[in-house]
Amino acid sequence: MTACALWGIASAHAQELLDRRPRHEARESSEVSLDQAVRMAQRRYHAKAVRAETVRSGNRRMHQIRLLNSEGKVWTVYVDADSGDMN
Repeated sequence: MTACALWGIASAHAQELLDRRPRHEARESSEVSLDQAVRMAQRRYHAKAVRAETVRSGNRRMHQIRLLNSEGKVWTVYVDADSGDMN
């Protein structure tokens, strides 16, 4: 039991050493990733993503995704990187 407890502490400390990013950056990585946003947009609009990037809008990070549907229509949607809200 003691070995398990020590291993848990060592494991947590090792993760701390590996992840030297500032805490706010580490927290951001647990939000909606660009890949997740692309999958969400493709499913919602039944279209293929032809371009995707993360941009800043004021103090917010937005995933900007350009979509192409089977009829040849191209448009852009935005996914909030923190909340996952899509417009």
